[in-house]
Amino acid sequence: MSLCAECFNNGDHTGHDFNMFRSQAGGACDCGDSNVMRETGFCNRHRLRTGENVPSVPRDLLLMSEMVLPRFIICIIQYLRDGYTEPDTSTERDLQKVLQQLEPQISFLEELTKMGGAMRTVLTKILTNQQIFKDLSVGQEENVYAKKNYEKYLSALKNSGLVSVEEKAQSGAAEPTRGAEAGAGAGALGLLAPASPDESNKEEDQDGGQSVGQRKRVKLSSTAKDPSIMDSLKHKCFLEELLFWTIKYEFPQKMVTFLLNMLPDQDYKITFTKTFVQHYAFIMKTLMKSQESDTMSNRIVHISVQLFSNEELARHVTEECQLLDIMVTVLLYMMESCLIKSELQDEENSRHVVVNCSEPLLKNNTYWPLVSDFINILSHQSVAKKFLEDHSLLMLWMSFVSFFQGNSLCI
Repeated sequence: MSLCAECFNNGDHTGHDFNMFRSQAGGACDCGDSNVMRETGFCNRHRLRTGENVPSVPRDLLLMSEMVLPRFIICIIQYLRDGYTEPDTSTERDLQKVLQQLEPQISFLEELTKMGGAMRTVLTKILTNQQIFKDLSVGQEENVYAKKNYEKYLSALKNSGLVSVEEKAQSGAAEPTRGAEAGAGAGALGLLAPASPDESNKEEDQDGGQSVGQRKRVKLSSTAKDPSIMDSLKHKCFLEELLFWTIKYEFPQKMVTFLLNMLPDQDYKITFTKTFVQHYAFIMKTLMKSQESDTMSNRIVHISVQLFSNEELARHVTEECQLLDIMVTVLLYMMESCLIKSELQDEENSRHVVVNCSEPLLKNNTYWPLVSDFINILSHQSVAKKFLEDHSLLMLWMSFVSFFQGNSLCI
């Protein structure tokens, strides 16, 4: 739970223990959110708003916002689409320039969130309305710019190693079942994929020949990484695409603050949490490639801690969105870049793979946001129980744990 200075100073904290610090990554105040704290702990301003006699905002006052804001938001999205180029063809300065030019617009959205519950409700309805998104996102047939702009979005998805659910179905890509995952989790050897000499050489060239002694990297089999988790995304509303671009631009602070400031709206909080889980694998894939992984990690955790600290919400996305499956699968995916055959046996006869602790992923603690989130959700008894009752998930988890056993003769 976190409170802004204004709400803290206007509340009664007699006899409370608290720790005060200034957040460097921005964030949202939890005061007024009954799912996070008791209403008796609200500040004077938020306590007044929870009464039964609070008048509703006249409908006419919100009509203009409901008409204008969808077009305002699609303009922001179109600008993000148009300004983005992949890292290999752009510099960080180019992306920062796009974000700087959008600062007034994003700041305006941030100011709207401070206007109270009525405006946040309007924003939530617009951000989550699938029909509005469909009508404005693709553009009309005669709108050449909108069509071209939408193609850039599809290109960004493809360049991110992602495909839509429809494209995956059309290509006839076979998705592994949970049974296959269970089989993959039966042992570390079952997670290995046989690599051709050409693939091995290509891998070595890309990684600069990284190895431990003569130990070359090994890869996980495709059955260990469910492609429906790692490679598929489908955006049906503004909120989902906004989060996608927030990730692509590596969590710009203004956008993070706007997304967090909307959390007091309960409908938004549930939808945003589901959207965050939907993009979770993509977030971690982007983090692994980031040149500013420390900053990005802090901003990721700043969001996730406010979503996953609520047991009811964590249980909901665990049951409905398979959060535990996603986290364990992403952990396996992240460790793949670090796997080598164990030195406890000669390379030809080794049947055990371990992590190479000198790899940047481990050496720079790039994995810590995922581990932090995993610890956070398992602190909830109902989620931990579900994890322990899922046999195939436990087998995958034990395969992951085995990567850290016997990775050194001293261990």
